[in-house]
Order: sequence, then structure tokens, then C-alpha cells
Amino acid sequence: PILLGIAVISFMIIYLAPGEPIDRFRSGRVSPQTIENLRRLYGLDQPLPQQLLSWMVAFFQVWRVDAWGYSFTDGQPVIAKIAARVPYTLELMGTSLFLTVIIAIPVGVLGAVRQYSWADKIIMVLATIGYAMPTFWLGLVLKFVFAIKLDLFPLFGRHTYGDDSIGDLIWHLVLPVLTLTIVSVAGWSRYMRSSMLEVLHQDYVRTARAKGLPGSRVLFKHALRNALIPIVTLLGLTIPSLLVGAAVTEAVFAWPGQGGMGVTAVIERDYPAVLAFVMVGGAMVILGNLLADVLYAFVDPRIKY
Repeated sequence: PILLGIAVISFMIIYLAPGEPIDRFRSGRVSPQTIENLRRLYGLDQPLPQQLLSWMVAFFQVWRVDAWGYSFTDGQPVIAKIAARVPYTLELMGTSLFLTVIIAIPVGVLGAVRQYSWADKIIMVLATIGYAMPTFWLGLVLKFVFAIKLDLFPLFGRHTYGDDSIGDLIWHLVLPVLTLTIVSVAGWSRYMRSSMLEVLHQDYVRTARAKGLPGSRVLFKHALRNALIPIVTLLGLTIPSLLVGAAVTEAVFAWPGQGGMGVTAVIERDYPAVLAFVMVGGAMVILGNLLADVLYAFVDPRIKY
């Protein structure tokens, strides 16, 4: 039901947007009859209920090549275009998520355990700065410094022309992954520190310490496991980006993922591609929340289904 609601609302918003995808063809050289033929070809001459019903019926038939329609810009099946970009988005977002988890959790724990120390103050200052920086601005700064001034990394793209090696891929991944990871670590470490501080002041942690348990066992077995519950929520909210991608970052670095495709589709009013992009994101949000709910049972023994 949620996905159906997303479909209806998304379609209505795009339908109410000013202009049409065929507006780029309107000029003195194109006759009104040609414009009308294009509207009929794209199905834009049909009544709104008929357009919505036809699109929804076709959209959920994912086994069909034309289920998600054809792109208005190049005539390619939208589902094929998205499937072709999924591996590239997974490369970028998966790498960034992996680095975020292995960096943010220890940093947040350190800040909580060493509360108000110099280490904690430095972590909080850096986290606040990183959290406040927009990804597009940070990406442009990293490109200017490391790609233009120092000439250490490429400006954009996934591979150098004629070079498909793993080393070249990693070389191109550095700046976009660094952009996403800096912002994500800043947010995740703040959540982790806050959650860990709350758990460390619980009665059961004090009791474990009073019983003489080693500090490392109290920290990692009793405190950390419960402190990870908010991180599971963040993980569930991050899952959608694994397939949808970071639209702004991919556009800045011309990464051939779904995020960049979504931005281009919006600019070019490629409605089938925009709708597919939104629907994939909505489906992944629902699946991410479901995954988070399931993981709660593993992290928190008090939760049973």
C-alpha cells in the first residue's frame, strides 16, 4: 500500500509540473501537427486517470522490458538503463557505506568513553564541520585541490579512456567516495557518541562494573550492543542510497550511476526515467525499514517477533 501511495503521489506531482517533455521540440520549424503527433506518441493526450492507470499497470510488470516505459531522450527502455547503472552505484555507495561503518563506530565510541577530553572535543568539532558541509560543495573543493591543483586524481568519470583496470577504477573512486564518507562519518559518529553516552549511564552498566567485570567486556559486550540500535536505524535509512545513489555527488563527479541519471532525467523532463528513479528509491526505503526492523531482533534481545 505504501508503494502504491508513492506511485500515485509521484505521478501527480510530475503531471502537475509546468511544461511537457516535448517543449524542447517547439520552434518555428516544427508544425503544430508534428507536436500533436508527439503528444499522441508519448501518451500525453490521454486523460489523467487513464495515464495513471496505464502507467501503474505496466510499472509493476517488471518482467517486461517495456514495463517502466521508454526514455524520452534516447528511446531506450528505462528498466534496462537503470539495470545497467546499478553496478556502478553499488561500487560507489557500497564502498562509502563500508568505510563509514568501520570509521564512525570506533570514533563515536572513543568520543563517548573519553567524554570532554581533548580527543572528544576534536572529534565533535570535526564532526560538526563535516556534518555542516554540503556534499556538492565538498566535492567541488576536493576536485579543485586534489584534481586541479595537485593533479593527484581524475576530475570525473569511472575509468580513463582505454584503461579498464582495477587500479584505475580505485583511482577514480577516491574523490567521490571521500566526499560521501566525510559527510556520512560526521553524522554517524555523532549518533554513535550520543547513543553510547546514554547507554554508559544506565544502571545495568554500573552494575556490571560494580561486579568487577573487565572494562573492555562491559564496554563491548554490554554497552556497545545496545548502543548500536540507533545505528541500525541509520543503516536502514542508508540502504536506499545503495541502489538510488547520491544524486548530487554522482552529478559532480560524472559518475555513471543512478543518481546522476536521476538528475539528468529531471533536467531533461524525461518523465518515465524520473518516475522509475523515484519508485526505485521508494521501494528501497520500504525494504531498508524492513531490514532495520529485522536487525533490531539481533541487536536487542528484548525485541522478539
